[in-house]
Amino acid sequence: MTITYFPSSPASNALTRFPFGAFHDGTTQTQSSTNTAKAITFDSTDASNLVAIGSPTSRIITSVAGYYNFQFSAQLDKASGATASIWIWPKINGTNVTASASKVSIQGTTAESVPAWNFLLPMNANDYFELYWMSDDTAVQIKYEAGFGTAPNNVPAIPSVILTATFVSGLY
Repeated sequence: MTITYFPSSPASNALTRFPFGAFHDGTTQTQSSTNTAKAITFDSTDASNLVAIGSPTSRIITSVAGYYNFQFSAQLDKASGATASIWIWPKINGTNVTASASKVSIQGTTAESVPAWNFLLPMNANDYFELYWMSDDTAVQIKYEAGFGTAPNNVPAIPSVILTATFVSGLY
């Protein structure tokens, strides 16, 4: 039996250190004007290894080059009015990812929508990933809700947005 050891350089050691990150935000995020792109921010790290929240807090920084699977969910809510459209898309290093936006519509004040999807993207060391959103109505928000209830029926808080980043493979 032959055992192969990986060299100790940071790039080749990615397989043994497996970069990942899990992040969320505990605030309600709003739009101050219509049809204006705004970065989604994060205020908490749930777990992380070589992937971190940057500055500003909309940036998720990868320390190791490779393909990453970025998955997110966001709780959209409408504070008032009729139907509104919301667009969500990723950027890498401040540049839109080609053919990556999605549109969600939400109506009324009693319905939430939770868009959730993923992006498999190549990242270099120290690149940053961001999610952007835009709405045609300032009454739309990415809503945080505090938990409620008592054990054993308590409900945990609902983050406004949850994002995970998982290393998939090295760059080829």
